[in-house]
Amino acid sequence: MGFKSLSVEDTAQSIKDGSIIIDVREQDEYDQAHLENAILVPLSTVSAEKINEINPTNKTILIHCRSGKRSKVAANVLLSQGYSGEILELDEGINAWIESDQPVISNI
Repeated sequence: MGFKSLSVEDTAQSIKDGSIIIDVREQDEYDQAHLENAILVPLSTVSAEKINEINPTNKTILIHCRSGKRSKVAANVLLSQGYSGEILELDEGINAWIESDQPVISNI
């Protein structure tokens, strides 16, 4: 299988369709700005086991980071560990999301 990289527009549709949002950045980045309902799973802690715990019904997951690099690494980690669910990732990260005037939540 593999994962699919999405544009901001396709990402927004995927979220509307019920994808589980996984943010693979660090806590301080998440606190500054994150997608609504995103679950923080820093890249250093990503595992198929952890995602299966978060997503026991095997819904589509949408991974994102700041610029798209860590999300691709995370997707490949999951694939290498045998994760069988559908994996999407926001190609250019939350930076592109914000540049497209999409909504974010801030904890600051």
